[in-house]
Amino acid sequence: MKIIKKIFSFKKSKDIILNKIVDREYFFENYKIMLDENHVLDEYQNSFPLYDRFLPILCSDFEGLIIDVGANIGDTAIAIFSKNFKSFIVGVEADEDFYEKCIKNVFCNRLTDRFLGVNKFLSTKSGKYSLEKSDTLSTGSIAVDSNLSGEMNTISFSELMNFIPITKRNKFDILKIDTDGYDWDIINSFTDYAKKNMIIPRFVFFEMQTYLNNQGFNDRNRNEITQNYKSALEELNMVGYDNFCLIDNFGTPIKITKSIGEIFELNDYIKRSQVYNLHSTIYYMDILAFSDNEIEFVNKKISNLYK
Repeated sequence: MKIIKKIFSFKKSKDIILNKIVDREYFFENYKIMLDENHVLDEYQNSFPLYDRFLPILCSDFEGLIIDVGANIGDTAIAIFSKNFKSFIVGVEADEDFYEKCIKNVFCNRLTDRFLGVNKFLSTKSGKYSLEKSDTLSTGSIAVDSNLSGEMNTISFSELMNFIPITKRNKFDILKIDTDGYDWDIINSFTDYAKKNMIIPRFVFFEMQTYLNNQGFNDRNRNEITQNYKSALEELNMVGYDNFCLIDNFGTPIKITKSIGEIFELNDYIKRSQVYNLHSTIYYMDILAFSDNEIEFVNKKISNLYK
């Protein structure tokens, strides 16, 4: 799932019945999801034709497990299902409201036999967390909930894998992560698991955003978040991911590189534009990590994106 960020201020068209705003349908071929008034996926894909199109194309031929961390309302899962008829998807979504909408969208498309929902925060740390919603209410930032009582709502990647039926774990195709500034932590939990179990997917797809949505470009922890991502990419490299396909936040592939240093040169450009020039050409990058033997497959899928 790609959690939508309100990069531009769109004037939204709203369906009104008796002066009451209602949800609207949005279709992925034969499947549909319900978007509420704050969700701008339809407007983004109308404005930017490549937006969130690559991942469903990449996954179209997969037959194994897909893990979607940050499943939001299930839009990524449903988009993948529209092009893939064999894979099993595990959707991890911590926010109860998003999770409820995700499960409803899966149920309405009669895809429950191919989907497992997990309503937890995936992290290297244990604790009680919540999601601070952004102004659009379609995304947010993770916050420690020190005032809330009750059991911890975090799990590790290893614990997540134990949730999944053994028969679904035999072939692991892709780990997709989109948690708006915390993807590095999920990557670390995954690489901890990978080192111990030697089970890794063909691909890891994640968002590298070095500021939290609710803090903005001048997030005081931005340098620390950047270093966290650098360390996480180095860990990915250590467990076998040699190549990184960079995609801008509007969905356009930039390049494939083996150089982690080059990735952070581009990231530094993004930060300089946002902080010092008060202007962004792009806002963050999505990154697809993979091994050398997948290069031909990835290039073919990139070509299919433009057809």
